[in-house]
Parts: sequence; structure tokens; C-alpha cells
Amino acid sequence: MHEKMNLLRELQEVDQELAELATVRAKHESELQDLSAEQDRVQGMVDELTSQLDELQKEEAQLQQEMLAEKDQIAKVEGRLPEIQTQKEYVAVLKEIDMAKKASLDTQVKISEKETVLAELMADLEEKQTELDAISGKSAARQAEVAKILTESDETYATRQATRDSLAKDLPNSLLSKYQRIFSRRGGLAVARVVDGACLGCNMQLPPQQYNRLHRGTELQSCPHCNRLLYMDRA
Repeated sequence: MHEKMNLLRELQEVDQELAELATVRAKHESELQDLSAEQDRVQGMVDELTSQLDELQKEEAQLQQEMLAEKDQIAKVEGRLPEIQTQKEYVAVLKEIDMAKKASLDTQVKISEKETVLAELMADLEEKQTELDAISGKSAARQAEVAKILTESDETYATRQATRDSLAKDLPNSLLSKYQRIFSRRGGLAVARVVDGACLGCNMQLPPQQYNRLHRGTELQSCPHCNRLLYMDRA
């Protein structure tokens, strides 16, 4: 019985190490996911600003073309003035010129507004691109660090897993299954020490008769309260 209990205690120690390694790995992977998500978030903002900037630049270019066409139209109409022979026609042409100039002025105002928005967008884009560059640099550096940590962790895990397999094969299947079931259900503590008649897994007192049987060490004992497998330190 002592040999089996010693194997179980060693197995539990290894399983706890493996669980801790798995937890640390998950933590590092979560960190990398967070870095990637933040990078994607800022990249999305950069892409959106770039798209808006491209659209506004196209709109501004279109307005510039319209303004050139309007100025050309004004010049053509003004060029007709020397040829006008009647007062009525002269007034109509002046009215046409006035309307064309107002349209050109409106277009200039629109261009000015676009340029203001473009300047703001360019400033925002530059700010976000700087932020993205910083995040990308940090992410790349941290990814390299974590990759090294995970490689070393995986090597340790493989070594400890081999040790676990060696220990597990020396235990009866029924006992191993029971241990694994309790380990899973009891937060990684399937084998508990007994001190002064109390199970340290749940801090409950054992019945006197069971405590005496545990003292004799002739058979494996389970806590009646938490079902953990019990052991006592012996002098």
C-alpha cells in the first residue's frame, strides 16, 4: 500500500506541474491574442482613415475640375461681351456671368472645406500610423520572447509528461482512474495529507476507526467527506 501511495503522491506532484505549465502557456497565448487584437484594432482605424482620405481626395479633385470648367465658362461668356449689340442681350450675358461666378465661388468654398477635413484626417492618420508602428514593434518583440518561453515550456512539459506516463503505468487501472477522476473534480488535489486526524484536503475530521486503519496502512483510505485519497507522514 505504501508503494502505491508514494506513486500517487509523485503522480499528483507531476500532474500539478503539468497543470501549471498548461496554465502559463494559456496565459502567454492569451497575451499574444490581446496584442494581435489591439494591433488589428488600430490597423482597422488606419485602414478606415486611409479609405476616407482617398474618397475625400477624389471628391476634392472632382471639385477642382468643376472649378476649372466654371472659370473656363466665365472666360468664354465674358469673351462674348464685345460682340453684343443689344441692351437686353448684354444684361442676359452679365446675369449669366454673375451666376457662373457665384457657382465658382461656391465650388471654392467646398474645396476649402474639403481641404480642412483632409488636413484633419491626415493628422489623425499620422497619429494612428505612429501608434500602429509602436504596437507592431512591441508585438513583434514580445512574440519573439514568448515564442522562446513556450519552446522551453514545451520541452519541460514533454519531459514531465514522460515521467507521468512512467508513474501511471505502475498503478492499477482502477486506482489510476479513481485518482484522475478526483484530481479533475477536486481542483488538482486528489491525494491529501492527514494531520491530527483531519484531512487537509477539506479540513474535516476522520472517524476514529478510519484514522486507526490509516495508521495501520494496510489499505488505501478515502476521505468520507471529500473522497480524496489519504496518506500520513510516517517517522
